Amino acid sequence: MRIKEIEIKNFRGFHKAHPINLHDVGKNAIIYGENGSGKSSLFLALKQFLSAADTKIKLDNRNLFAAPNDDAYIKLTLNNGGQPYEWTETKIIPESSELLAGYKYSGFLEYRDILATHYLNPNETKVNLFELLIFTLLVDIENPRDTTVTFKNHWERIQQGIPKDNRKQREIKNLELDIQGFYEGLNDILEQLQTKLTSIFSDFKYGKVKLTFDPVYLKYNRSTKSITSDKDDKPEIILNVEFADRKLGGRHPQYLNEAKLSAIGISIYFATLQLKPVSSSDLAILVLDDVLIGLDMSNRLPIIDIIDKYFIDKYQIFLMTYDLEWFEILCKHFVEPNKSNWKAFEFYSADDREIELPIFTERGKGRDEYIKRAAEYYKSNDYKAAAVYTRSAYESILKSFRNLKHLPVPYFDKPKGLTTDKLWDAVKNYIRENQRVVDRKTGCKENYLEQKTIIAIDRAVTTVLNPLSHSRPVSIHRCEVKNAIDAIKTLYDRLK
Repeated sequence: MRIKEIEIKNFRGFHKAHPINLHDVGKNAIIYGENGSGKSSLFLALKQFLSAADTKIKLDNRNLFAAPNDDAYIKLTLNNGGQPYEWTETKIIPESSELLAGYKYSGFLEYRDILATHYLNPNETKVNLFELLIFTLLVDIENPRDTTVTFKNHWERIQQGIPKDNRKQREIKNLELDIQGFYEGLNDILEQLQTKLTSIFSDFKYGKVKLTFDPVYLKYNRSTKSITSDKDDKPEIILNVEFADRKLGGRHPQYLNEAKLSAIGISIYFATLQLKPVSSSDLAILVLDDVLIGLDMSNRLPIIDIIDKYFIDKYQIFLMTYDLEWFEILCKHFVEPNKSNWKAFEFYSADDREIELPIFTERGKGRDEYIKRAAEYYKSNDYKAAAVYTRSAYESILKSFRNLKHLPVPYFDKPKGLTTDKLWDAVKNYIRENQRVVDRKTGCKENYLEQKTIIAIDRAVTTVLNPLSHSRPVSIHRCEVKNAIDAIKTLYDRLK
């Protein structure tokens, strides 16, 4: 089972309603996004939606710029033929076995999560993974020694079973038996986890690094009335990293570089997902948001092999990045040879004081979708949003024509220094020197642009089409937006 459409309105970085179509088959998605473009908001929308299906809470994190009387929601439509599931500020998500399965089986991973796998608490000399595993990674895993309870709930039961009075010998004996069942089951799971971890980590080709979990032993300390390990005063799960035949005893952050630490962290997360028996009929998504910041390009490539080998068959994949080069590599591997199962999207940030609005489009369809979205916003009387998408279409049309004709433009160290007014000047100069083009419909030579269209674009530049980097708000009127959209449609038709 898969998600075929996501619609987000007035949630975090998403101002107004934004539908993201993943087709009836529920395609996988690769998403490029500038900082502040809404990419991470999409990550959180999916994560919090599935979490709310379990916790039954109402939507929070309303967009800062949304009008008080404008509603906020997240909708997911699955490819099971049912109605969209809606989560709002006033309604919890309806009971759904499909969404509960999605909550259980899905994986959400961002860079800060990787840091948690090798974070050293103050005054500690070794990495303790107990809380991360019990309360996050193994939170839905049942204890094989007591399949009626997950490890998280089992641990909470143990904490509640600590007697207030140490003279209650029967309660202490029952507690000790419960603790034994907990850590014995935990060791069973860690043995499975280590097997999967070793397999996944091997794809990173760090042959000198070996990963093993130390056996866990817990006991009840009567003097402190707490649960401790055999070597420390608190519970421990230690990943014993061996590097070049030297055991680091949980102190690997002091000896390994960031690339190796990131690879270990990613492998731990992926390995825990492999403990869950997902079937093709379950809703299971894997969402990765810039988890590879600490890896250079050569160390990123194994992620492709890992996804192909372990996740592509049973998970709907969402890969998000701000790195355009990595985005193109992912598209070349996944999207271009298999467009029936993959889509690629580009997210941008509207650098506009009038409105905070993410601008996004399917890769390769930018100009068409920008114009279509501008018309939709205009029809719904949202002229500011229509203007933002009209500007985006304008900029995309000019850049495409510049690339097609290899137009000379001024050089800037930063790409955003090349504003649309400079591009428009270059396009107009080219049109003056090359007046005529073969019309695709009639086969006759006609002018690239009629003079009235050039005048209409010039007029719109002073009102609606001023560059996305403009620094002053401009009052936008209905007729000006309509004229700008019409001029852009003509411009696109003649220059494409």
